[in-house]
Amino acid sequence: MKVLIVEDEPTLRKLEKRYLERNKIQVDEAGTGDEALEMLSISQYDCILLDLNLPEKDGIQVAKELREKQNDVPIVMVTARSQMYDKLRGFDSGADDYITKPFDMKELLARVKAVIKRSSMDKNDVLRLEDMKIFPDRNVVQKGEKEISLSNKEMGILEYLLRNREVIVSAEELLEHVWDSNVDMFSDTVKTHIKTLRKKVDPKKKYIKTVRGKGYIIK
Repeated sequence: MKVLIVEDEPTLRKLEKRYLERNKIQVDEAGTGDEALEMLSISQYDCILLDLNLPEKDGIQVAKELREKQNDVPIVMVTARSQMYDKLRGFDSGADDYITKPFDMKELLARVKAVIKRSSMDKNDVLRLEDMKIFPDRNVVQKGEKEISLSNKEMGILEYLLRNREVIVSAEELLEHVWDSNVDMFSDTVKTHIKTLRKKVDPKKKYIKTVRGKGYIIK
């Protein structure tokens, strides 16, 4: 899992980052709304912890801009305010959940995991790649009458590439989203798993393409 923390208070931002990373969640951080939007334009996240009271461009504006761009990343709005009016404004702007400062870090982690789980459940349970049906929950690819079993990592790679079809996905991005934070970023782990995945479902390299120096893509 990969989370973006958008918080203008450096001390709180570091505390949140440290706690989430201890729970094996990859974390990036931004201190302003504009910085967050720039990061979201080049990277994908499983969830955003978005402070409402940001300087210049606040959390409401950031959330609205994301939804206008059809970015459906789950948003947990974070604020010191507790009035119902602010909560409704947050939900109206596209927030998925709300947490009020001060909060317990365990509650924060629980809310992050909950919105990510809800988001994944909202997605199609069955993915398709030409004549193949992919069942992520079962780690199975069905091709005609034949069922092909994949490992957790092989399915994670295939699912992530399919959900980002037509987009070049780097090995680093796959490591961040499919593996936990303890993986060696300089290893050949992704290359090895791509090789075994192709051997099982794409031996002719028809679907999973390598873009030299950039990563992998399914078109």
